[in-house]
Amino acid sequence: MCSHCASRAGSSGSRRAGHDGDASCRPARICIQSRECSPQLLERLTGATLFPERFLGSAVVNTVCRSGGHLLYVTAPPVADADQQVDYYLGLLPERPERGAERARIRLVGLDDRSPRWLSEKILDPGSADAARVRAVLRAFVEREEGNGRCVGLSYFEPSEPLERLGRDLGVPGDQAHSSCIPLGTKHAGRELLRSAGVEVPQGSALCHTLTELAGEMAHLVRRGCRRFVVKLNSTAYGGGLGNALLDLGDIGDLVPAADGQDGQDDGRLADRILARLPDAVLMDVKITWQDFAEAVEREGALAEELLAADELLSPSFQGRIGDDGTVAAVSTHDQVLSGSGQTFTGCAFPADAAYRRAVIGHGLRVGRALRERGVTGGDYGVDFLALRSAAGWRLVGCELNLRATGTKHAFTMAGGLLGVAPTEDGRLIVDGAERVYEASDGIMDTRYRGLRPARLIRAISGSPLRYDHVSRTGVVLHMLSAVVTYGKFGAVCIGRNGAEAGAMMRGVRALVDGLVAAGP
Repeated sequence: MCSHCASRAGSSGSRRAGHDGDASCRPARICIQSRECSPQLLERLTGATLFPERFLGSAVVNTVCRSGGHLLYVTAPPVADADQQVDYYLGLLPERPERGAERARIRLVGLDDRSPRWLSEKILDPGSADAARVRAVLRAFVEREEGNGRCVGLSYFEPSEPLERLGRDLGVPGDQAHSSCIPLGTKHAGRELLRSAGVEVPQGSALCHTLTELAGEMAHLVRRGCRRFVVKLNSTAYGGGLGNALLDLGDIGDLVPAADGQDGQDDGRLADRILARLPDAVLMDVKITWQDFAEAVEREGALAEELLAADELLSPSFQGRIGDDGTVAAVSTHDQVLSGSGQTFTGCAFPADAAYRRAVIGHGLRVGRALRERGVTGGDYGVDFLALRSAAGWRLVGCELNLRATGTKHAFTMAGGLLGVAPTEDGRLIVDGAERVYEASDGIMDTRYRGLRPARLIRAISGSPLRYDHVSRTGVVLHMLSAVVTYGKFGAVCIGRNGAEAGAMMRGVRALVDGLVAAGP
């Protein structure tokens, strides 16, 4: 792979106006954005089967429009209103002499499989004729593009042994950390790595594999003054906080004996009382029972952390990347929008607040260097924080390490590609001397939206003042549109000059779609 294309192997594309090298150097990218978490979780998450479509717009803008490359994008099921979606994304940038040729450099391939299996497993299914057809298309793409001297790469969302196997079969490199590094992204290992990088973490327990062990560990934390807890399953298989449970022991003070009466017997009684209270925990995954969660504790392990509180509490996140040459780079920062008692990711605002953004970047880079020291040789990673405000200022506490791309990646690559600029050292996007920010959501959802077609949403947004305008470089871009047909769900990135403008756009999107529903078919 040439140095020009190698630098883009994991970023979904360039943020420059075009490709400076010769045509043969332009990238050829296979995108398989499979979310490889628990299949049972995928079955319960609304529209999760359509997650791989999320990156389609940013891949078109960056790989094809900005880098002059070729794109093969794989989904299961197929993209709804595919031609209209591709034309929509191609039309976001100004008219270009090669606009007509760009469409020919994009191919979407879909398997007719709506099961909650990983997309990689669907593609590799040895018993499926449809999967064999897709694999043949992939091989032909690689052979043709390599025959034309282009650099072919496989872009995906997170470390995955099946996708690595597919990459080996095709003879093309992937763009994420090796799957052998996945254990570094578990809750317990991530917590230890954050501490080793000098990042403060909440008070927490050791890793436990029984509820009795967990209750005993929590008893020690109660002795140290903790009363509200988040219990986390020690697995990378639960995205968006859905492997967490909340337990409030605020009324347990009368169970804690006075300091001069503390002994092993008292500790045992306290642990027994906590054990009896564990089934009262509020599960973030509302579609499972406590018994399901308890079995997962024994199967995968769990830890308990103090659930921090403050008069003002925000959730900034850092996105970084480790390059093939070992360099650790800051990609972006966001303030996350969380639901489910502050545990579940639903959207984000770029960039993170200026009051703590530089500290977030500094912490995130240290974590990246710690990952590199532990053998991670490339790929995306993310660090989630809590920012707690007091009279003394902001306090940053690390709470999650993700050894993969995060939910913020597609929004940032889309915004960066459209704006045609790279972030500044302090993590901002500046266009002609003026800042651009955005608000993004994957969860614009209402049962009334079911049955709408992506093509209709595209026509509505494109014909409204909300549309993305390449002159002002502000406006709304839609994504994950196929999910609206069955689930009444889609996403949007709203790019504005300030947070108030971006927020108003997001509200405008909802109002626009509400109007479509009211107008009827």
